[in-house]
Amino acid sequence: MRFRAHCILFLVTIASLQASPANEPPFTEVSATDARIVYMGRTERAGEQVRMGFPGVTIRFVYRGPAPVLKLSGDTPNCFFNLSCNGWDPVLVHLKQGANEIALPTGVAPADGWQIELVRRTESWMGAASFDGLLLPPGCEMLPAPPMPQRRLMFIGDSITCAEYDERFPPENDDTPRSTNAARSYGMLLGRWLGAQVHLVCYGGRGITRDWSGKTDTNTVPVFFSRAMPDEAKSSWNPARYQPDVIVINVGTDLDSGLPDAAGFADAYAAFVGQVRAAHPRAFILLCDSAYQSNGTDGRSRSERDFLIRTLNTVAERRRAAGDKQLRVVLTGFYPGTPTNSHIVAFQQEQLALDLLGPIRKATGW
Repeated sequence: MRFRAHCILFLVTIASLQASPANEPPFTEVSATDARIVYMGRTERAGEQVRMGFPGVTIRFVYRGPAPVLKLSGDTPNCFFNLSCNGWDPVLVHLKQGANEIALPTGVAPADGWQIELVRRTESWMGAASFDGLLLPPGCEMLPAPPMPQRRLMFIGDSITCAEYDERFPPENDDTPRSTNAARSYGMLLGRWLGAQVHLVCYGGRGITRDWSGKTDTNTVPVFFSRAMPDEAKSSWNPARYQPDVIVINVGTDLDSGLPDAAGFADAYAAFVGQVRAAHPRAFILLCDSAYQSNGTDGRSRSERDFLIRTLNTVAERRRAAGDKQLRVVLTGFYPGTPTNSHIVAFQQEQLALDLLGPIRKATGW
C-alpha cells in the first residue's frame, strides 16, 4: 500500500496498525536521538526519548526499503499528531495513553527514500508526548534527513498561537483536542510561507500575569517561557539552542477576567519583554495585539483591545528609550471565531498570518 498524494484525512487507529512482533528480532531499534532524525520546536531529551510539551514540534526522518514502526508515548489520551510522507496530505494519528507502536503502511520505499514528517497537533495543556524511536525491519535503511531551514521564527502566546480548536467549524463544533491542529496555526503558516523554522512557545489560557480565570499562582507566560516542558518546574530551556530572527509576542489572556491594573500590567509586560530580550539579544521583537479581543464591530465594547494596545505602546516606548531599536507594535484584525466559541478557526489563522507577513518581511528583508 503506497501513500497517495491526495489522500483523505483519516484517523489512524492504533489497534489496526499495532505490530505485535515489532519488538522482537530481527527488528533493529533506532533511538529517537539518532543523528539521522531531525527536530523542530522545543524538545527535551530523556535518555533515548525525545519529549515534547509545546505544540508544533516537528520530527523528520527518511528511510528506504520496507516500512519501519514508530514508537511514541502520550501521558494523556489527548495527544494527536499529523503524519505525512514526502509532503503529501497528512493523516491523523491519535496516541493511546502510554506507549504506542505504530506500523507505517506496508510497501517498499523507492531508492531515494520516503521522507516522513510527524507534527504535534495538540497544545500544551492537552498532555505531553515523546518520540521513542523506530523499529526497522530487515532491509529498511535510514537516510540522513534534510536539515531544517536556516531562517528562524518564534511565536509566544496563548491558545490563539497554539491553534486551539482551529479545525472546529459549525455545525459540528468539535471542541475537543482532536480539532486542534498547530500545523495550521498562523505561526506555522508563516514558517512555510517564509521558508523558516518555527518554535511555538505557547499555552492556552495563560497570560503575562494570570490565567483566563484570574489565577496568578500558575505557570504564566514568563514562567513557561524558560522551560522545555511547560508544566514541569525542573525543566529548563537553554535559549542558545535556538536563536530566532523574529519573535512575535501575542498574548491577550490577562484580559479574559477583566481589566487588570494598568500600571502593574504594563510593568509586568515590560519585564517579560526584557526577559525575552535577554534570552535573544539579536532578534526583532513584534508586540502583537490579540486577534480575539473585540474591535467593536460585533457590538461589544473594545475596551480590552484598547487597553492592550495602550500597554503595548507603553512597553515599546520604554524599550526604545532604553535603546532597543529592534522592536515594534503590530496591530492585527479582529477574528471572532464562531458563534459558539471565540477561538479562531483555521481560515482566520490564515488571515492573522497575512497581518503579520508584511511586518516580518519588513523586519528581516525576507
